[in-house]
Amino acid sequence: MSVKERLLDAGLTLLHEQGLAALTQPRIAKAAGVSQSHLTYYFPTRDELLLAIAEHSVDQALSRQLGAAGGDPVQALAGAMRFLPRVRMLLGLISAADQEPALREAVGRLVDHVRQSIALLLTHLNYRLDQTQVLVFHAAVVGLAVMHLGRQSAVSEAELEKGLQQLLALLPHPDGRNTP
Repeated sequence: MSVKERLLDAGLTLLHEQGLAALTQPRIAKAAGVSQSHLTYYFPTRDELLLAIAEHSVDQALSRQLGAAGGDPVQALAGAMRFLPRVRMLLGLISAADQEPALREAVGRLVDHVRQSIALLLTHLNYRLDQTQVLVFHAAVVGLAVMHLGRQSAVSEAELEKGLQQLLALLPHPDGRNTP
C-alpha cells in the first residue's frame, strides 16, 4: 500500500471512529505511521487532505455498500448516505469553498467525481443515464442526505429509502422497466 493510500485509509478510519473533528493533519499522519511533513508532501493543506479523504470515502462507501446490499442499489446508496460524518465532511468542504474561492475548483472536481461514481454504480446495475439524469439524481441524493443529517430520525431514514426508490423508478432501465 502506498503512503498516500495509507494516509487516506487512516483518515477514513479516524472519520469512522472519531468523526470529522479527528481529521487533523497530525492525527492522520500519526495513524498512518508517517511524519506530518510526509503528509504535507502529498496534501499541503488540510482542505486538500479533506477533499482527498472525501473522494476516497465516496469510492469506498459505494463499493462496500453495494457488496453488503447484495446488489440492491437502494440499500447501497442509503447505506452510504446514512454515514453522517461523511455528509458533514462534504457539507463542510462546500461551506469552506463558499468562504475560500481557491477551493471551489477542487470542490468542483469532487462533485464531478461523486457524479461519475453514482453514474458508474447505476450503469453497473444496468440503468441507462444521461448527464442530466445524473445531475438530478445527485442533487436529489444530496438533498435526502442533508435532510437526514438535520433530522436524524426514523422518519428521515425511511425517507432516504423511499426517495431513492422513487428516483430509481424514474430512470430508464435496459429491459424497458421503469422500476429497479
